[in-house]
Amino acid sequence: MTLIAGIVSRKPNTPPPVSICETLRQKISRLEGQKIDVFADERSFLVKLDIGAFGESAVHRGSGGSITLVTGDPLLGRETGSDTGREADTAAIDLDMESGTYRNLTAANGAFSAVNYRPERNEIRLVADKLGLRPLYYWIGPEFVIFASAMRILEKVDAIPKRLDVRAVTELVGLGYPLADLTPYTDIRLLKAAEILSVAGESVSSETYWNWDLIEEADRPEDEVLTELYSSFMGAVDRRNQRDSVTAAYLSGGLDSRCIVAALVEQKASVHTYNFSRSKTQDQVFGREFARAAGTTHYEIPKQAGDLVPDYSMLMADAWLTEQAAGTIAEHPNIVWSGEGGSVALGHVHLTENMVEMLRSGQTDAAIEEHLALEFAQVSPKLFRKEIAERISSIIHDGIREELSKFDCNDKARGFYLHLLVNDQHRKLAKHFENIDLHRLEFHLPFFDSSFVALILTVPLDRCLLHRLYVKLLDRFPPAVRSVPWQAYPGHVPCPVPVPEGLAYQWEDKYQSAERAAQKRVVMEQAAKMLDSETFPDEILNKRTLRLAKWAHATGLRDYGYIIGPASTFFEYWKMCGGDHLLP
Repeated sequence: MTLIAGIVSRKPNTPPPVSICETLRQKISRLEGQKIDVFADERSFLVKLDIGAFGESAVHRGSGGSITLVTGDPLLGRETGSDTGREADTAAIDLDMESGTYRNLTAANGAFSAVNYRPERNEIRLVADKLGLRPLYYWIGPEFVIFASAMRILEKVDAIPKRLDVRAVTELVGLGYPLADLTPYTDIRLLKAAEILSVAGESVSSETYWNWDLIEEADRPEDEVLTELYSSFMGAVDRRNQRDSVTAAYLSGGLDSRCIVAALVEQKASVHTYNFSRSKTQDQVFGREFARAAGTTHYEIPKQAGDLVPDYSMLMADAWLTEQAAGTIAEHPNIVWSGEGGSVALGHVHLTENMVEMLRSGQTDAAIEEHLALEFAQVSPKLFRKEIAERISSIIHDGIREELSKFDCNDKARGFYLHLLVNDQHRKLAKHFENIDLHRLEFHLPFFDSSFVALILTVPLDRCLLHRLYVKLLDRFPPAVRSVPWQAYPGHVPCPVPVPEGLAYQWEDKYQSAERAAQKRVVMEQAAKMLDSETFPDEILNKRTLRLAKWAHATGLRDYGYIIGPASTFFEYWKMCGGDHLLP
């Protein structure tokens, strides 16, 4: 299953309003002619859209009239050559919901979400995977619970009040995502990693079926660790591929997609690889050279100047669909392989040795400040009215501190790693799943395999920092992986293979400046749209600052995209909420 949405009544003799049911049915997909399945009784209305990517149904009818719907692929303990699939996994999750033991969920390795409705108890349960990769948003009102796999669906439900959460949107523009279960709307929440939310009448409860901070480190010989990690990664790829002979994958100039492609080739798959980098960059050229060394069928579709983060899912869908129309036959044409998660889960990016030292010595605030500075995760106080700027000056810092307090690790630095894993990483996939009804692609994400991540957590943190463990692991892969240069992160273990001169490097100032310059037209359009609007958020933003920023940006005096971009985000949510907002 691809997308699910629904409404359940919390009170007897209060059926779901027809208007809400119809909105959920109509808005689950934006494409015409899609098959939408409906499951309803006098107190519930559930809808699902399935693009058929995985081939098996993910609907299970249990005892007492219960129903379980699953998106994604749970991979409940599935091993190489296993004949079990999503149907069996969905039935197993239904059994967990009935027994309350969650034995099957703790064996999950995949990215999924689930909904379990038990009419005999009038209970709805919403379930997230161990890392919260597959989003499930919900609103709990006095009479109804409404949920959906995509925020855009809930945005269309008029019965759900829309109030802008200033804290959440500040985190969104600073970090790129709101923390914990926050969304831009105060009353809409997102399921957290490994969370089970239960609503039964007046009762609302939440529990966690998996705790990453309970995994203990083990000081083992390095050779043993590397052997186990390689075996675990190959297993993560194999349990997802399930003997497919033809498949598609992203292939950049970095290590994450390279390792996945190498594993697929090692497992005798014919791989079609796609690179969407700018021309004459390390990202493009190194991807091309590795594709040649690995023997893949490779395609390059360079992204446009100034489009820093295009919709890679839509680009891939268009390119892969074109190739299939030309005669390429894949067993699962709506699934592609993505290297998302590798840099954080295995490479430990966003963590420095200095941060680790500070966290271990109790200097948590200093470590957070270093992290925010390195990631440029600040929101300029000039953007806001003075009284608002004072209220939100420490919002992002305090939010991260709050997240760190949730982890009970012997090594406090490990807690920061887990914070990144369950906050930063799953939010990076939000756009992909939000638009999955349009691009119709599912992802295989082996770096997020729960067994693989759990094994990484047993390795002492210092051995993992700065891609140290990652680069050593490359020796276990076929020689092609190490034969071609790769883009190394600044300050991390450098690539030992000589890097040709004259290729743009995505983290160098010159490249970043050129990208920002190419965005100038878009930034100016954003500023003009806000300043000309009658719905400008005067109550929170400083309009005079924005006018000056627009003028200075237009003249080239200075790059004020860091003011105009965040202002545009606030502006769009302000319009959506009709100016209703909640200050921290």
